[in-house]
Amino acid sequence: LEHYIFPKGGDGIYLSFDRDNKFRQDNFLKAINAIAPASDGYAANKTANRTEGGNGGSDGKGKGEEMKHLEVYKIVKMIVDKNYDPCIVFTFDKKMIEEQAKALDRLDLNSDTEKSMIDAIFEASIDQLSPEDQNLPQVVSLLPILKRGIGFHHSGLLPVLKEVIEILFQEGLIKVLIATETMSTGLNMPCRSVVFTAPRKYDGAEFGYRWISSGEYVQMSG
Repeated sequence: LEHYIFPKGGDGIYLSFDRDNKFRQDNFLKAINAIAPASDGYAANKTANRTEGGNGGSDGKGKGEEMKHLEVYKIVKMIVDKNYDPCIVFTFDKKMIEEQAKALDRLDLNSDTEKSMIDAIFEASIDQLSPEDQNLPQVVSLLPILKRGIGFHHSGLLPVLKEVIEILFQEGLIKVLIATETMSTGLNMPCRSVVFTAPRKYDGAEFGYRWISSGEYVQMSG
């Protein structure tokens, strides 16, 4: 495995651990200083002491979310251009997952043949739903996204939709999957690249936001 850092607002990626498991300290420092200048105290105060997972402050929330979607688009586009897909993008905010998938609307990663295959698999899967459920917004809006080779997976989806998304990803018909960490538990979902949109996650009102553990990182990164 190779491990890279993509600093928010930066202009590239930095190899922090190479495939020989060697820590590249020079690249790590460059990545940290791309987040905040070295004069800011090694950027640690700006990252480790945050009490929230976002950019802080309600006034900039909308702009911050838009910027995060742009950053996800930039790194996913780079992964696809370098043929490092299929890729799983882990997002710890379930509410953001579908928005991030829709923000990749400029990407169309599937051929016409693959789109036809997705059509057939999807229609066969939702046939088991009642007519009312087939017209639910999450069912109707999902197919156009899937046909572009993009999917999303979280606990709020109908079980049949989660199942069809898992099948499509395993068959190579979904090239980019945006998911919560539950995707990494008990499922065999082979991919070439994994992206973490943040190194911190919300762990309840008592603990607030915390860094993900090394065990969680290993579980998700494969």
